[in-house]
Amino acid sequence: KARVLDWKVCKSAFSYTAGLAMVQRTAEADVVRLRKYEVPIKRVARNLCLDPALIAAIISQESRAGLLLDNGWDQGRHKYGLMQLGGQQHHPYGMWDSEEHINQCSTILVLAINEVRARHPTWTWDQQLR
Repeated sequence: KARVLDWKVCKSAFSYTAGLAMVQRTAEADVVRLRKYEVPIKRVARNLCLDPALIAAIISQESRAGLLLDNGWDQGRHKYGLMQLGGQQHHPYGMWDSEEHINQCSTILVLAINEVRARHPTWTWDQQLR
């Protein structure tokens, strides 16, 4: 099941009603494609102590579960894979839709979250995650 963002977050980027409807439509459309990656997402999430819904949401948002990709690349050929790893910052591991690649991107995500947590220890988990 998709989790809905706090209304304060949504209204800063777009109107709540339109934004919520858009997020729900996108998630519903991507669920079928995301099922293909359910096992690797869950395995990576378990190994990294992440919520699998977070990984799935990033995959949906970044590449529409692969729909927007051409051989794993975005249109400008700057980002690669389901989670859209920046090719200039990181050398991609594995095929664009492999568990190895999902693990690489999710590990980068965990490191980034931990950096925010270290810099802002008094923030709530939701604030740190944003």
